Amino acid sequence: MIAALNYNEIVSKLKEKGLDGKEIDEKINKKMDQLSGLISKEGAAHIIANELGIKIFEDIGEIKIEKVRSGMRNVNINGKLTINFGIRSFKNEKREGRVGSFVIGDETGTIRVVLWDDTHLNKMEGMKEESIVRVENGYIRENNGYKEIHLNNNSKFELNPDGVKIENVKANGSLNLNFNEKKIKELNVGDRASIKGTIVQVFDPRFYEVCGQCGKRLIVENGSFNCAQHGKVNPMYSCVVNCVLDDGTESVRVVCFRELAANLLGIPNNDLIRMKDLPGEFEKIKENLLGKQIKADGRANRNEMFDRIEFIAAAVEELNPEKLLEEMNDI
Repeated sequence: MIAALNYNEIVSKLKEKGLDGKEIDEKINKKMDQLSGLISKEGAAHIIANELGIKIFEDIGEIKIEKVRSGMRNVNINGKLTINFGIRSFKNEKREGRVGSFVIGDETGTIRVVLWDDTHLNKMEGMKEESIVRVENGYIRENNGYKEIHLNNNSKFELNPDGVKIENVKANGSLNLNFNEKKIKELNVGDRASIKGTIVQVFDPRFYEVCGQCGKRLIVENGSFNCAQHGKVNPMYSCVVNCVLDDGTESVRVVCFRELAANLLGIPNNDLIRMKDLPGEFEKIKENLLGKQIKADGRANRNEMFDRIEFIAAAVEELNPEKLLEEMNDI
C-alpha cells in the first residue's frame, strides 16, 4: 500500500520550500475558502503541496479502482458508467457554481467521480448508459468513509476512449451503491435515497434536441442546430418525464431522463421518441400509470426556480401493490 504524508509532514515539506508557518496557514485557509468548506485542512495542504511541486505520492498513473487510496494524485482510471447523478448548481455565502458527479466501475469495484470544471461538466451531457469513461490526473479524497476521484482544471475526462473495454463491473467496491430507504417527508437536499409510493400525477413528456453522435443537448443558432463538439448537425431527440409520487407521508416530483423515462412508462425508448409527433398516444399510457406503485432510487435536489425538493431518479421499478400497502400501514 502506498503511504501518504500526514498534515505535519506536509507542513514540514512546505517549510523546506522556504515558506514560514504564517504563510503556510494563509495559503491553506485561502484554499479552504476557495473550496467553500468542501475540503479538510489536510486536503488543502495536499493541494498546496501539489501546486508547489511537492509530491505527496509518486505519480500513480493508471490504477484499478480497488487500489485507490485517499490522498493519491495524478490518478488515471478507466470505468464503465453505472449511475449518473447529473449536474447541480449550488450557492452559499462564499461561492456559487456547478458540480457534477457519477459512478464508474471496473472488474475490481466502483467509485464516484466528482467534476467542478465547466469543460468537464459540459462533457457530462454526452454520457449515455454504460459509456466508458477515462479520467486522468484526478485526486482521491474520502467522503463519509468512501473514496471519490475529483477532477480539477488540470485533469482530463474522456468518453469512450479508443481501445478501452470493460465487460464486467464489480458492484459495492469503493462506493456503497445501496440507497438509504427513506420516507418522502424525510428527504433532504443531497440525499441519495430509495423511496416508494404511488404515482398520483403524470406530466406530458418534454422532448429536446440532442446530437446523434455524442448525445449532447443542441443549441439553436441562426435557425440551425449546433453541437459544441460536432458543429451543425441534424437533431435527434431525447426526453424527460415527470411524475408525482406519494407515500402517505408527503409527495415529491420524480424526474426521469432518457431511457429511464421509457422504463417508467414501460415502453421501448424508440416508441417514446415517436410520441413526439403523436401526443394523443401518451394519454393512454398516462391513465395506466396513475395509481401504480413504484420504487425510485436517486438523489434529492432543490429546484431553485420553484424552491422545492425534486427527486432525480437513477433507477425505477414497479412494486407489488400488496407488499407496498403492508409497508405503508406501518407508517
